[in-house]
Amino acid sequence: MLSRPKYLNYTTAHGVSLSGMERAGWSAFLIHESGYHPALEDWNHPGVDSPFWRFYYNPKPGCHLQHEARQIPLTPEAGVLIPPNTLFDCCAPVSACHYWLHFTVSRLAGPIPRGPVVIPLDEPLRVLIEAALRTHAAPASEARDQRLHHQSAALLHSVFAGLDLPPAPTLPEPLLAVLTLIQKAPQAQLSNGFLADRAGMPLERFIRLFRQHTGQTPAAYVIATRLRLAREALVLTDKTIDQIAVECGFPNRHYFTRMFTRQQGCGPAEFRARQHQRRGR
Repeated sequence: MLSRPKYLNYTTAHGVSLSGMERAGWSAFLIHESGYHPALEDWNHPGVDSPFWRFYYNPKPGCHLQHEARQIPLTPEAGVLIPPNTLFDCCAPVSACHYWLHFTVSRLAGPIPRGPVVIPLDEPLRVLIEAALRTHAAPASEARDQRLHHQSAALLHSVFAGLDLPPAPTLPEPLLAVLTLIQKAPQAQLSNGFLADRAGMPLERFIRLFRQHTGQTPAAYVIATRLRLAREALVLTDKTIDQIAVECGFPNRHYFTRMFTRQQGCGPAEFRARQHQRRGR
């Protein structure tokens, strides 16, 4: 009788180990919304600016984006990837046949692209987009939404695989654990001493290592993460500003508003009002 072989190793001599990518801090895309509309009327929106990434694709020509002095046509031959906090105009002299993804990438190595990036559609990308459009046409159900999520993730992985981005440096395990904690528990008391204890390091060594790998002090990284999470909550939830302030680690709404305005140029209430005017566009 043949015995069943047992494969206990995570890797083999024939494959490519990707566990280093996990240790480097890469994570799956957080997809906020997938949308498709065959004929959006009056898709003219000046000054679009959001804290999350966008991917746009128009199956029919006629519309374009305006970024600074650059006009970017939306055509069936290419998609457009728009980094967060990019100011642009949606211009639609005709009704917009428009497909979009709104999503967050928690960490990328090096600087992100400045301004929209045109993504020429090769055959695999075209197949993935067409599959998503067919799924959007299906009746609403949990199964349809789950399928859309997987298709959207596959599309985004394909798009980012084609970008010329520097590889993410591998983070030491203690530092990766600390970054994960900051992301998942921004409301905690994330002092330098507390984070150094969680990393199991002396304070001065921890601060030096943190700056070496992130380019920021722990305190600056914590406040930047809290503000990023707050921007996302303002756009994507109906929580009150007081709730968001507390859940993102700010002691009160007044301090949150001061820090938010210093970074964003407007208060959280005004920021939310601007974004909700364009939600789903």
